Amino acid sequence: MIVIRPKIYAVIIFTALLIAAPLMAAPSLGHLTAKRYNLARSRYNQIKFSPRAAARLSNWQAAARSFVRAYKTNPHSGRAPACLLTLGHIYFKMYKRFANKDYLHKSLTYYDDVTSLFPKHPYADDALYHTARIYALAEGDYKDAALTLARLLVVYPNGDMLKKAARDLLRWKATQAKKAKARTASIKAAAHNARMTLPLAAAHPLGLKTAVIKELRHWSTKDYTRVVIETSKPVIYKGFLLKKQNGHPRRLYINLRNCRVSRQMQKTIPLHNGLLRRLRSAQYKPNIGRVVLDMKSISDYKIFNLEKPFRIVIDIKGVKRQTKLQALLPAPLIPKNPTLAQQLGLRIKRIIIDPGHGGKDPGAIGVGGLREKDIVLKVAKMLARKLRSRLTSQVILTRTKDVFIPLEERTAIANTKEGDLFISIHANAARSPKAHGIETYYLDLTNNKANMRLAANENATSTKNISDLQKILSSLMHNSKKQESAKLAHIVNRNLVQEMNRDYGGIKNHGIKKAPFIVLIGAQMPSILTEIAFITNPETAKRLHQHKYLEDLADGLANGIIQYAKALDLARR
Repeated sequence: MIVIRPKIYAVIIFTALLIAAPLMAAPSLGHLTAKRYNLARSRYNQIKFSPRAAARLSNWQAAARSFVRAYKTNPHSGRAPACLLTLGHIYFKMYKRFANKDYLHKSLTYYDDVTSLFPKHPYADDALYHTARIYALAEGDYKDAALTLARLLVVYPNGDMLKKAARDLLRWKATQAKKAKARTASIKAAAHNARMTLPLAAAHPLGLKTAVIKELRHWSTKDYTRVVIETSKPVIYKGFLLKKQNGHPRRLYINLRNCRVSRQMQKTIPLHNGLLRRLRSAQYKPNIGRVVLDMKSISDYKIFNLEKPFRIVIDIKGVKRQTKLQALLPAPLIPKNPTLAQQLGLRIKRIIIDPGHGGKDPGAIGVGGLREKDIVLKVAKMLARKLRSRLTSQVILTRTKDVFIPLEERTAIANTKEGDLFISIHANAARSPKAHGIETYYLDLTNNKANMRLAANENATSTKNISDLQKILSSLMHNSKKQESAKLAHIVNRNLVQEMNRDYGGIKNHGIKKAPFIVLIGAQMPSILTEIAFITNPETAKRLHQHKYLEDLADGLANGIIQYAKALDLARR
């Protein structure tokens, strides 16, 4: 008979428990995930089937928190995609019930998480389909809705959403054609009504001293033109669109009241490579200067003005000619050629990186004389190098050295280079040295005073001018890439904060915000402005002198951009 002493017996039991612990932990984690998922599903069902419960915002928020908790318990479990998809459904229903657009943006973000994190899961095509419905039915953006559905058809030809996607694709493309026809009719009516007096221009009194045209700048491609008229003083202006007649091309001309055009500026600039054929300026009447744009075609145009210095910005879109593949004719509905995705523009081919400020504009000044323009240029160059090594996309910087580039020119560069993403990099400043952290913006109207102050600083203008700019911006938002920009902002901001907290900790996430940044106005691609740090914080300022810290910032930005790009990149499918 073998006698085991009490101490040895205790050691054996303790060792057995240590060996068994990992085996016991895995089933318990799965059980906990299932338990939390079932609880979240139960709370959601209570709201779905009880009008009284659905009327309370707190019930929806509690259901959303329950699914987030279930997902975070094990982000790689089989229930993780269902958690994310249901969160997308919940926030979309919250948007419809409570009319808060932040819920709409969250809905799109969760749907995007399904397709980017679980691209091969059966729910991935469901998430794409619901994303397309939001674009079409909530935003009226039938073009992006059609592109999303086309992506679904290419990537998930055997998915259960195929028939619905094919049906809606035809219907929404027809709606898009009707809208294009209505816009053409509106432009024709504009030629007779001689409209386009803008709110900010009307605020200027007629008694202003005579202004002079100082400079005409232009950028043009086959589908896009931006012209900037800079004057010595604010002027009142109107835009007129003339039809093609008597052998003359379509013309858009802008009359500038109380404005003189010097002999040096009375000239004709012939152009041959883009949408804009010719740019002319002349003295139309003793007190009216005129700038004329001869165009090959016009599908839409916008005119707005900026301050300090006063300049008038004209953005014109031409009539794009689609290829047969882009037209997505009914037969066949399901494209078999994978290169269709590329022809539909679903891959990120070109990324524009914009280091803020530069030259005579130092940007914010931080601790010890640290200059924003220097920091963001270093990070932008690092980011460009990382993206070029990890993606096949072309990466273009708006500036590669310490030079001044006007804000409206940066957007023009992004458009004329036909960028697919536009990332403007900045560093923040605050009155309190304790302020620290990261925040990311996309273009939209805002009532938040802090956001307006920041926009005023980055725009080099006053908060009064920002308020006026918002009136103009409300008429420019129709064709913006707002939803995609919000999604890009969420992904980039999340990755940037995660990367910096990994090595440094305590990095405050100020989240996603919206503001009227001039550098984002008129961008024809998803575009964001990210504030990577507060250079007025002493600890942050010390870190910004370290090469590794700047490299980590670039890594965080690169991770976010690449995650967003991979969600659209069909080449790897």
